[in-house]
Amino acid sequence: MFLSKPSLPAFASFLMLGFLGSGCSQTFPTPNSWQAYRNSTFRNGAQPFASKLSDPRLAKTLAVEWTFTAMDAGYFNASPIVVNGTVFIGSSSGIFYALNEDSGALRWQYPMPPDPPLVSPPTAPKKTSYGIQSSAAYWNRDGDGAVIVGAQDPTLEPKLGSARLYALNAKTGKLIWKSEAVAIINGTDSASLKEQHERIKYSAPLIFNNHVYVGIADAYYDRPLQNGRVVAVDLQTGRIDSAFNYVSTGSHRGGAVWNSPASDGKSVFFTTGNTRHDSLGDQIPEPSPNYGLSMVRVNKDNGGVIWAFQPVPYALDQDPDWAAGATVMSTSCGELIASVQKDGWAYAVEAGEDGPRPAKVRWQFPPTGYPFKGYVHSDSDYKHPGAAWNDVFIVTTGGESLPADGVKAGYGKLHAINACEETEEHRVRWIADIPDADSSNGSGPGYTVGTPSVTGGVIYVGTNTGHLIVLADPAVWPAAGTRCSNIDFATPAACLKNHYSLIPMPTVLANIVLPDRGDIAGLRDEPALADGRVFVATNWGHVYMLSPKE
Repeated sequence: MFLSKPSLPAFASFLMLGFLGSGCSQTFPTPNSWQAYRNSTFRNGAQPFASKLSDPRLAKTLAVEWTFTAMDAGYFNASPIVVNGTVFIGSSSGIFYALNEDSGALRWQYPMPPDPPLVSPPTAPKKTSYGIQSSAAYWNRDGDGAVIVGAQDPTLEPKLGSARLYALNAKTGKLIWKSEAVAIINGTDSASLKEQHERIKYSAPLIFNNHVYVGIADAYYDRPLQNGRVVAVDLQTGRIDSAFNYVSTGSHRGGAVWNSPASDGKSVFFTTGNTRHDSLGDQIPEPSPNYGLSMVRVNKDNGGVIWAFQPVPYALDQDPDWAAGATVMSTSCGELIASVQKDGWAYAVEAGEDGPRPAKVRWQFPPTGYPFKGYVHSDSDYKHPGAAWNDVFIVTTGGESLPADGVKAGYGKLHAINACEETEEHRVRWIADIPDADSSNGSGPGYTVGTPSVTGGVIYVGTNTGHLIVLADPAVWPAAGTRCSNIDFATPAACLKNHYSLIPMPTVLANIVLPDRGDIAGLRDEPALADGRVFVATNWGHVYMLSPKE
């Protein structure tokens, strides 16, 4: 069995990035907070500070302490952030809530009646209405601090569901500023190449470089494709910075940014969607330039592309959007940008320096070669971002047997990948089967296991049947057994003969059923790990706080 020892955490880098963009702030988050989607600007889903949650023995005792129910029949696809004793989350009904961390009691909501909620007006097409469905981000603003959230504004003309960013006082909920419209819906003709059908539904704001960055995707589900963009807004004023200009193509043709931009303190990283597959088929040729289906690094000030990695060429594009987004990994072998593409392949690209250069790929998993010469790539449901624990990347991915099994092998599992391993034979650290992840209840097969969060080698992940699963890396708790790193080989002899490894199966420390059994495996669902507690939200409109019992 092969099991590498993780490298030491990069605490200094994490702390620096957690407080960027605020000047001389007076309201720093407490060290054990969860201040943005995936916690830090790295988007690594890691809580680096030790707590009860990083103790496997205490993690076994998790139980629900309180429940909050959304108003106005709203549901939660966004995940909470938790800062300085307050839980912040927005709902599909367009209400943003601030809750007492200890009790779940409502501190404030925005907007307050009689102002309308942040959702498209009743006169707009139903398919354009989503309210608030991505996490907020905490801003260390002088005074009370602030939170920034992306949401629809029913007052924006022509009142079809356009969206903007809102900055709110963290203690009172009072509006500080609202940006200009960043995602525009100005028509309802699903075949029009002139209308804009945009949304920020899937992109949580990134606070960095005295700006707020957000990704722009399609509102009408690729009919037709919009031109993917990242918008930068001035942190102090909310005005769009016209000097920052990133678009995925040279024409109105795709490359949507379906995810939340990340940063390493120097640049902005994200992944992009398809440029070919929509209702118009092949009627429109490949755009130029074409940064679709790519992992992209851009200049933080002007949006200029530093490098873009595109493993699936235009001719094989049948909608394998790179939806999961980028995770910045600070590892013992350097800074890596890791992600899984919707077709099931995962990659790590070396971040490199600031100047333009070709993307340098450290590994592809499984290692089948790129750019692809054959095999049409489509929507195979691998859309959840991974978590980074030192040199370990934890993610739902197709696995070693992906090409032979048509990507199905990775459903219902988490893979831990040794990001700095030099040999492919030992790339896989462990594979965990996630209990109570059920594809028979109407969810797509890739929507049964949610986005993992990690602290001290203890992994927290939700399922589509309302179970919070807690696992332990075998470096911190004894494994439950061994298996082959390619699950096609059932015996140790066959595994080793075919140059794969016998690897651990992590122990399930806890399997907690949430009272409403709501789905916590959606694309923006993640367990928020703050102050020794776990916070999750369900599609049945509840927020739960769970804590260990000593």
